[in-house]
Amino acid sequence: MNKILIIDDEIEMLNSLQKILARREDLDLELIQNGSSALQVVKDQKFDVIITDLMMKDVSGMDILKTCLNRFPDSMVIIISGYGTIDASVEAMRQGAFDFIEKPFTSRRLFESIDRALAQKADGGPSGEIPTEVDEALKGIIYRSPQMAELIAFISKIAAGNMNVLITGESGTGKELIARAIHNLSKRRHNPFVPVNCGALPEHLFESELFGYERGAFTGAIKTKPGLLEFADQGTFFLDEIGELSTAMQVKLLRMLEDKKIRRLGSEKEISIDVRIIAATNRDLELAVSEKKFRADLFYRLNTIHIDITPLRKRKEDIFPLAEHILKDLNAKNDKGIKGFTPDARQAMLDYPWSGNVRELQNMIGRAYILCGQSFIDRMDFPLSGDERPIAIDREMLELSYKEAKELVMEQFEMEYLTHHLKKNEGNISKTADECGLDRRSIHRLINKYHIVYQK
Repeated sequence: MNKILIIDDEIEMLNSLQKILARREDLDLELIQNGSSALQVVKDQKFDVIITDLMMKDVSGMDILKTCLNRFPDSMVIIISGYGTIDASVEAMRQGAFDFIEKPFTSRRLFESIDRALAQKADGGPSGEIPTEVDEALKGIIYRSPQMAELIAFISKIAAGNMNVLITGESGTGKELIARAIHNLSKRRHNPFVPVNCGALPEHLFESELFGYERGAFTGAIKTKPGLLEFADQGTFFLDEIGELSTAMQVKLLRMLEDKKIRRLGSEKEISIDVRIIAATNRDLELAVSEKKFRADLFYRLNTIHIDITPLRKRKEDIFPLAEHILKDLNAKNDKGIKGFTPDARQAMLDYPWSGNVRELQNMIGRAYILCGQSFIDRMDFPLSGDERPIAIDREMLELSYKEAKELVMEQFEMEYLTHHLKKNEGNISKTADECGLDRRSIHRLINKYHIVYQK
């Protein structure tokens, strides 16, 4: 029999939980209505699973959690929280709670949480090892640092919920990769994951792309088209570069989050949708809110759970595993057979600040791979900081066809040219477009094509 302790200072909730859980013959239930009494019980008795309300009159669920984990660290604690206490619940997860369940909840959700807790306890509790199904969901996330290990453990806990997530971090840290991992670990994983780049989609198309339109809604609308939010129904909707969203679209997105309904352009009919929103940005949204550039109510809706990704320069343990993974992938696609990196190249990677993070590392190794004429990539193959060498015309490049060699040189030129002007203009797209004689759309296209990053 599995010993289950239920703690709640509201007798109606306590009775409801007892009624639900009594259906299971494998659960030995003990119920306590008084928080102070419960605190003494968890000091003296060991339970397989403890289910506790977060907000109680005399003792909080956090007090129960800390006391329990100090005395019996292999006990699984499930927090139940009401609306408006989610921030505290997330903190409880960080402190070691196994799961939290937001009110109102279904009996199925409760049983799923208990079964997962009992299964993990049977496996020996949290050991730092990632289960096979979790490992599959995290495929592509390469790390060795304690910062990333903590992040992965956290997203593994929060993925099962339906709360919105805001992912922050510098450009190139892998925010979309983390968003996909959350989706793949969630109950929505068999439904669509729909990403949208708020900075790349022109504003006049944004509303029609997200919400869809009816035939005849505007010139050129020759047939009805469902929006991306409809397509993402029952799945996850990922809004990248959310800080670029216009004020008008912020209002429309907020209304969708509040009502869980959308209306296609040209239609009066409302369509109910069920999507989990994950947003990402490299901007300081709290600063944008204080400057009235981003709506505070939308920020709080999106920031239910906040994940901040540590920049690569502050987790240097991840550089070599990432570099080796990138090289392995390049060898698989190109069959060039480069064996690795020289000691000088490894030291250069450690010393470099990686302002563009993992994306810059990927781009740098990709370029070095093309330029390298030996079995190992060397320091001189990296055009690193302070290196003003012109684009090298490698012997292997001369063996390409004229068209292939020209395209390669042109790609390197476009990357260097645009990166220079973006740095010069501190990332201002409009100013860069004017200076380069291009339109904003062309600038966004090139940024997305080459995953260009810049130091602000």
